Amino acid sequence: MADSRGSTEPGRGLSGTPAADGAPALRTALRRAGVTAAVLAGVSLVAAIVVLAARDDLDKAMRVLADAPVWLVLVVVAFATLNYVIRTWRFVYLAGHLGLRMPFWETSAYYTAGFALTMSPGKLGEMVRLWFLKRRFDLAYRRGLALQLADRISDVYAMLLLCLAGLTGFEQYRGAVLAVLAVAAAGTLLIARPRLLNAMLNAIYGIVRVKPRLFIQLRHMVRDTALVMQGRVFLASLTLGIASWFVEAVALWAVLHLLGAPVTLSAATFVFGFAAVVGGLTMTPGGVGGFEIVMVMLLGLQGVPTEVALVATAILRLGTVWYATVAGFLAVPVAVRLSAPKPVAA
Repeated sequence: MADSRGSTEPGRGLSGTPAADGAPALRTALRRAGVTAAVLAGVSLVAAIVVLAARDDLDKAMRVLADAPVWLVLVVVAFATLNYVIRTWRFVYLAGHLGLRMPFWETSAYYTAGFALTMSPGKLGEMVRLWFLKRRFDLAYRRGLALQLADRISDVYAMLLLCLAGLTGFEQYRGAVLAVLAVAAAGTLLIARPRLLNAMLNAIYGIVRVKPRLFIQLRHMVRDTALVMQGRVFLASLTLGIASWFVEAVALWAVLHLLGAPVTLSAATFVFGFAAVVGGLTMTPGGVGGFEIVMVMLLGLQGVPTEVALVATAILRLGTVWYATVAGFLAVPVAVRLSAPKPVAA
């Protein structure tokens, strides 16, 4: 019998039947994500070449790339891997506070597989992780959505706090950072104190009087999200988020130094954090376009030549978002196999 946390025997539905298999839909989503990733990679490359050619900087960029250490991408990949390990740890921690105990190594497969669908608007495709958790642990989707939402909110706060920490030299962006932070804080307060949200849901249902089960599920999801958005749980989640994303800011700082265009760690932290926030707000797949444009612009304000800024940005993205996408595709077969419902003995 299911307990009050909405969990039953791994891989089984509330009726004791295997969880619905969405493998065909997953294959379709992966094909689309693969095509999208290939198109975006090609467009990004062409855009960079056009910009450099228009500024007569293409030859300079090629020289910068030729002089770069061949192992530079591996440095970024190492930092990015540490980022993903910390974020997986946070995911496991938050899941535990929703009543789901998961082995770290197994969760790593599900979490990494989600990166295969990073190239979806707003990274919404990464919620495929919830399908794996539903399939393996019969975690109710409403609880999974609460988990995913708390995970993403921690990222937003982490980026904004990194921006504030590195704001020196970028004071003209203080207002924008504080405005986004204020909106995030208001939304978080609403989620962490769900009485108002539930009252709003009750009022809406009182008007429409349709789909009562949907409104019940929404109220449960609001309650579940509040569990991981309060007190020490949220503080621990935020701390892990700051640590994980600071690691990638350090990667940018290291790349610039190795390319002969040193900036301070504080500046690199702001550039990375602000570019990530803007990229997220654009809701483009993987933040592609917005992230790169903002990063090159901000590095230019630090005196980094355009050709070096573009090469550094390309190397950083290759070793982070594109590396994660490839790792996600490689992890999907493992995640599918691990999450397969186990047959019940007669």
